[in-house]
Amino acid sequence: MTNAERADAALIALDRYDGGGRHPVEKEEIEEAMVDLIADLRHLAQRESIDFGSVFRMAGHNYFEERAGR
Repeated sequence: MTNAERADAALIALDRYDGGGRHPVEKEEIEEAMVDLIADLRHLAQRESIDFGSVFRMAGHNYFEERAGR
């Protein structure tokens, strides 16, 4: 999967998360949906006793590895 395909998949996920009724297309809408999703993922992590900080750090590591083409 290319990084462009990853970004497209993320946009599809945001649309699905948002109930599919409001496809975020403007930068501000995408940003708002991202903030809401990350906050809700943090609620989920707390409920399931998952270390959100660790997940966030691992995601950052994956992002930089993917950007580097590894």
